[in-house]
Amino acid sequence: RTREPAPGLRALEPAVAEDLAATISDAIDDLEAEPDARRAVIAAYARMEAVLGRNGFQRIPSETAIEYLRRILLGLTSRGDAVTRLTALFERAKFSRNEIDGAMKQEAIGALRAIRNDLPGAPA
Repeated sequence: RTREPAPGLRALEPAVAEDLAATISDAIDDLEAEPDARRAVIAAYARMEAVLGRNGFQRIPSETAIEYLRRILLGLTSRGDAVTRLTALFERAKFSRNEIDGAMKQEAIGALRAIRNDLPGAPA
């Protein structure tokens, strides 16, 4: 069962939206520069969890990493398709031995861009 998005997240303070948008931009830069697609996708997730945690959006102890990211991001953006793609890629990168190729890395970059561009109050 999927958790519902956290209530009230869409009313992010502008400073939090800017911090998250900047972190997503940094994660995109890292994804583009990192030749190991698996490492890049996992690092992008870690950056996002860190920025969300320092802004008061911690993971609930009973949540998996995927449930957490999906809950928070769905509460921040209307881009459910991008959130679904990003969390599926992270899950595959982190928890499977299946190959993570360049196309998947580009898919993660596209999902991150869509989420960043849809953040309320984030700079364009």
